[in-house]
Amino acid sequence: MPNSDREKEILKILDKKYSVSIKELSETLFASEPTIRRDLTRLEEKQLVIRTHGRVIANKISADTNIALSAREQHMYNIKSTLAEAGSALVSDGYVIILDASTTASHLVKYLEKFKDIIVITCGIKMAYLLGQTNIKFISTGGEAINKSFSLIGPSALHTLKAYNADICFVSCHGLSKEGYVTDTSVPENEVRYAIMQQSKRKVLILDNTKIDNGFWHNLCSISEFDDVICNAPLPDPVPDKVKNFILVS
Repeated sequence: MPNSDREKEILKILDKKYSVSIKELSETLFASEPTIRRDLTRLEEKQLVIRTHGRVIANKISADTNIALSAREQHMYNIKSTLAEAGSALVSDGYVIILDASTTASHLVKYLEKFKDIIVITCGIKMAYLLGQTNIKFISTGGEAINKSFSLIGPSALHTLKAYNADICFVSCHGLSKEGYVTDTSVPENEVRYAIMQQSKRKVLILDNTKIDNGFWHNLCSISEFDDVICNAPLPDPVPDKVKNFILVS
């Protein structure tokens, strides 16, 4: 298959899937992994894809553009569930917990049902739906909805968050920059995340390995502002020096 045709096929695959591995592309297109890497290098030079740790995503992310929740939910599903389970080990009975609207945090819901007398506060519409199917007492922040990400933002959400004090919060991000900044593509969502952190005694960042070395246009904060960081891969230097407590999940 000519290079140009194979590149078109790669883009078609990425149009249907949020993320794909080099191995999967190699097997699907019947081409060697070195050949696929060369194709991806050309596509990356054209700013059509973003490569990260053996995987690739389509470069459709621009300022104030959110990746649809439906696409994010399928990405790294099992790993996100494992990361969430590790996060649940930081929770105790009686805790007040704040969860952001991320798909990673949504995996926590099934692990929180075992705890007694907890209260969950969330800015996620999907999160509220999941919590509504349990016996967990929860509070939705309300606010303006972002349709694609099913998250609640704006003055109403911020006002609600400031009315509560949490024992712990769990947030995620679109990417972690090489300099150790937690980054995203949405300023309003980052404003809510930062308010979540401000109202919580213990701040936990959960991210999978595809987020590493991906610095997007808006900084939430330095990774040093979190008490715990949970990931399924080691963080590259010099980021570990900024982390207070790193939890590596295999």
